[in-house]
Amino acid sequence: MTAFHQTSICAKLVKMFLVLPLQAFLALVLVFCACVSLSDSACSMTLLNAGATYCVDGYDNSKHPMGSTWTNKQCVRCTCSTNGMKCCDRMGRVTNLSQGCTVKYDNNKCTFKVYNPTNPNIKCSYGAVGK
Repeated sequence: MTAFHQTSICAKLVKMFLVLPLQAFLALVLVFCACVSLSDSACSMTLLNAGATYCVDGYDNSKHPMGSTWTNKQCVRCTCSTNGMKCCDRMGRVTNLSQGCTVKYDNNKCTFKVYNPTNPNIKCSYGAVGK
């Protein structure tokens, strides 16, 4: 009868990284970082100048005090803090729209509708990014 020995995933990862050459390890770290940044692609972070007391919304140049949160007319929600200004898209943007279809954005409700203007019975396919 053989003994079953269970090793934690962390121990396996440490063992694997100890055997990998440095270049392979750095390549894995780079891939991981790229995946992390792609997962939050609808957001951006703007660093503030030292001593700043407010944030400036790049979409409409409005000023906002530290600690405030707002949604601008392009449906981008921003938060101003001493760490910087973080803004995230609240509404996806349509890509790869079916031929003959159109998109109508409602920036008041932060929604959109995809439809065929000549025949509403035709279902439109599309992709969306953001949100």
